Amino acid sequence: MTDIDPRSDIGISYQEDDLIVLIPLAGEVTEVWCRRYAALARAKGMHAQAYQRDGPTLIHLAVPVRTESEDVLKMLDTARSLIAETDTVERSPAAANSPEAIARRWWARQQA
Repeated sequence: MTDIDPRSDIGISYQEDDLIVLIPLAGEVTEVWCRRYAALARAKGMHAQAYQRDGPTLIHLAVPVRTESEDVLKMLDTARSLIAETDTVERSPAAANSPEAIARRWWARQQA
């Protein structure tokens, strides 16, 4: 199961009007996994993607600098919850539109 790497540090930078948070993942993921993560993030209205370069796979999350502190925390938590959701879709691509997957996405929105 893919998850964040708590032994590594996050990256923080600014790009135009966004705070960019780079969250390291433990282990490697496929290019398909990265595309699915990005698609799920877009569906939630987030600007987040996963990519692998030299080193660990990173989640790249763009947070508008004028975002309230509680909303920043919600975005970070959602970015992390999308990791498990992507793993679920990765294990069973046909399940992405199953009633269970739809119910889980609905529940995740309720928690955001």
